[in-house]
Amino acid sequence: MIVVQGKGISAGTAHGRLHCFHRVGAAAAKSAAGDPEQELARLVQARQETKEQIAILTERCRQEAGADAALVFAAHEELIEDAGYIGDVAECLRQKRCTAEYAVQQVGAGFFAMFESVDDPYMRARAADIWDVTWRLLRNLAGAGFGGAMPEGPAILAADYLTPSEFMELDRDRVLAVASRQGSYDSHAAILARLLRIPAVCGLGDRLQPEFHGRVAWVDGTAGTLMVV
Repeated sequence: MIVVQGKGISAGTAHGRLHCFHRVGAAAAKSAAGDPEQELARLVQARQETKEQIAILTERCRQEAGADAALVFAAHEELIEDAGYIGDVAECLRQKRCTAEYAVQQVGAGFFAMFESVDDPYMRARAADIWDVTWRLLRNLAGAGFGGAMPEGPAILAADYLTPSEFMELDRDRVLAVASRQGSYDSHAAILARLLRIPAVCGLGDRLQPEFHGRVAWVDGTAGTLMVV
């Protein structure tokens, strides 16, 4: 048996087969777009779809975890409405004559780095919300819409990390627990795990191996351990 020590972020225990989720990136080629205004129109459409999806996830969160939990998505709503964020994306694609995907990725990375650099752990945790919205915009630009980390049957979901919206998209009948390489106790995904009473551990690092996929494992969200047979 392999025992991997991490950090417990949501109490409880669970055992089952591990499902390793690998996030597939949306295309973000820099290649010059034929018409910047056409790329801007794509951005406007993706932004609208993102706003609608955030509203759906907010309502789902309100119904399943309560009104206070739904406030987790307030930062997402603020960011997608933020004139500075979207304005920077629009300015990037006009100046660089790049694709909307590339502009979204570049601006999102800049905002992410800004939040990651602050000393306040709570504010650093908000960097994940920046990337969540950026990732959703990229998915919508690619026409992917909803979807993501979903095992075929009851399983312990293993991933590098889960964004708050990916967490809310999970089918609770299929996900027994969550184990991640990254993350923190203060992250919005961790808060959701506790509110929804899903056992979860984070900080497993590279010791959480892709070849663990399909193997039987135990998660202890209090001790912060993952045990793999």
